[in-house]
Amino acid sequence: QAGLLRGELQAHGGGGVAVALRKLLPACRVIGIEPEGADVMRRSFEAGSPQRMQQLSTIADSLAPPMTTPTAYGLCRRHMERIVTVDDDAICRAMAVLFRDAKLAVEPAGAAALAALLGPLRDELRGLRTGLVVCGANLDAETYMRQLTRGEALLAG
Repeated sequence: QAGLLRGELQAHGGGGVAVALRKLLPACRVIGIEPEGADVMRRSFEAGSPQRMQQLSTIADSLAPPMTTPTAYGLCRRHMERIVTVDDDAICRAMAVLFRDAKLAVEPAGAAALAALLGPLRDELRGLRTGLVVCGANLDAETYMRQLTRGEALLAG
């Protein structure tokens, strides 16, 4: 609907969306997003092989596998330009923006790509037609409200 994408941000799982994007849009830059407290794929990229983390700490628990499998590592390495991390506060702010501006209630993992676009990738992707994978509602109402309230407070300053 928006035309040809030049960049795509996704809070990645096993690399399946990255593979599909590369097949459909080979010139599109695909950047993976991980929470700082569970950045096992970023660490795997740096090490050059699948890694394991002993401790995970993030509100985006669906983005927190303790290890990278060889298959997922291979797919992500082949199809993603790089991995960018975002902290939990940035994720909460992005959840609040999605709720306020788009009326979307998403779990932290679903807001991670927007957190990266509003944060570490803001200047780099400015002016580029960029797609975000925003998904997920795997969260109970009480936890969602607590994280949304945190995000709104962070936005307010």
